Amino acid sequence: MLYYQLRLVGEQVRKGEIKLSDGLLVVFRYLRDHLPSERLMWLNRELLGYRRDDLEGFNESAPVRLFFRPQQKQCSLEFPQYRFLTGTWGRMDRSGRLMTIDDQRLAEKSIFCNIGIQQIETQIEEMDSPCDGMFSMSYDSATGAEYYIRSAELIRVYEAVRDKLCQFIELIIDELKLAPNEA
Repeated sequence: MLYYQLRLVGEQVRKGEIKLSDGLLVVFRYLRDHLPSERLMWLNRELLGYRRDDLEGFNESAPVRLFFRPQQKQCSLEFPQYRFLTGTWGRMDRSGRLMTIDDQRLAEKSIFCNIGIQQIETQIEEMDSPCDGMFSMSYDSATGAEYYIRSAELIRVYEAVRDKLCQFIELIIDELKLAPNEA
């Protein structure tokens, strides 16, 4: 039964028949009695967002792992490179044009998107033109600048998580040796 449930959710997510947030939640619920909570942490963080202490635990120089494997002694989240957003620091002028800020402290051209898929879905749904709008992701109180990204960046993160969820489902089906003829 679990095999069919996971396959169905995977197909629905892949085809966009259900929201990605629903897919993450359903897979979490299906697997919570079959996997240790550490294995399900990724689903939770993608759904609800990454916490500050999660970000401190990432090791950028470590090899990127898709998911925790049972043979590993310690469980850690992979460093989610796909969640870095490319944008620029600036302010909107009175006519609504973005004026970039050239400040040494704001030299970063990418920031980590820690918001969850639920919030990303809400932001995308609220945009008039989700493919070419601008979205403010961060604020610098010292300069009054905001970090702006094109909304397509949020869509890119959304699609990356969709792909990762489908990969995760396949990995779990394989690891648990689930088969169509299971009882």
